Amino acid sequence: METLEDRVLSCLRSVTIGVDGQDIVSAGHVHSVAATGNTVRVLIDPDIVPMDARDDLANLIAPIVQDVGGVERVVVKPRPQSPAGIKPLPGVRHIVLIHSGKGGVGKSTLAVNLALALAQDGLKIGLLDADVYGPSAPLLLGLKARIDPNRCETKITPLEAHGIKVMSLGFLMPREQALIWRGSLVDEGVVQLFNDVDWGELDILIVDMPPGTSDVHLALAHRFVISGVLTVTTPGQTSVEDVRRGMEMFADLAVPALGIVENMAGISCKSCGHQHLLFGAHGGSELEKITGVPLLARLPFQPDIAAHAEKGEPVVMAEPDSPSAVMMHEVARALSGILINPSKRYGMSS
Repeated sequence: METLEDRVLSCLRSVTIGVDGQDIVSAGHVHSVAATGNTVRVLIDPDIVPMDARDDLANLIAPIVQDVGGVERVVVKPRPQSPAGIKPLPGVRHIVLIHSGKGGVGKSTLAVNLALALAQDGLKIGLLDADVYGPSAPLLLGLKARIDPNRCETKITPLEAHGIKVMSLGFLMPREQALIWRGSLVDEGVVQLFNDVDWGELDILIVDMPPGTSDVHLALAHRFVISGVLTVTTPGQTSVEDVRRGMEMFADLAVPALGIVENMAGISCKSCGHQHLLFGAHGGSELEKITGVPLLARLPFQPDIAAHAEKGEPVVMAEPDSPSAVMMHEVARALSGILINPSKRYGMSS
């Protein structure tokens, strides 16, 4: 099925430039096209299009895209650049960010269980707990060890749990100590967690991001090649609005959207089987409709997940046959399929 991005690209290929008549897509002037619902973003490649020609090109592109059926809003802008340059992380094939619009929606629990599910499927997986103000990977994985970076001659060796490599700020500071980093200290600190750790060879590095939108998100998008972002929401309207803003930010940064996971979707009564919607309904479906990014799963509210977490027992290990664990594996398979087969990637393209 032809996507909105495909139709926009087809129209842009009819626009030719220069004496050789090459179209602006083939010539590389258009870096990417991404559709978020009825909004289409066209990113111009600043490495190819001179600064004094960008406005003219944008004015040429905008009305053409606006005339494509299904388009209500058009944004044309240069692809984001970083003075230091964007680069891949050595040895790591894919970096996937786990993001939520606010805290308390189960983002970290999803990140941990997703990493383990991917590892159980035979992939080499790392987990970076980049939620600097609330690092929870040590608790969720039952890791109590501390790492003294001053004793590391070269790079820091990550800890291991259940077959995955794990790094968290929580390993570098006492559990009761509050982080007092602010501003650029936070950004550089998170970047160091990427660069100063000996990750070895990984298929996927799962990154548990701070909730909301912040300079940390910008810093990572400007420093590293990000394969995509997985967004976590609860069904309620407040969570949906917060998440939507975050998805808009990642779209502006040309970070591909891999999918949406709705957490705490409901709880089934053990007596009658009735589904109780504790936190609202259909938030994930609404986001899918608004953004065009696929809803990969609706995870049920499973009370004993919290009890397992307190013991450092992720649900995919403690209750592998539970509905939540089964769905975690479904998300893992969807994610690995998207990354292994880029032609099947859902959502925003990069």
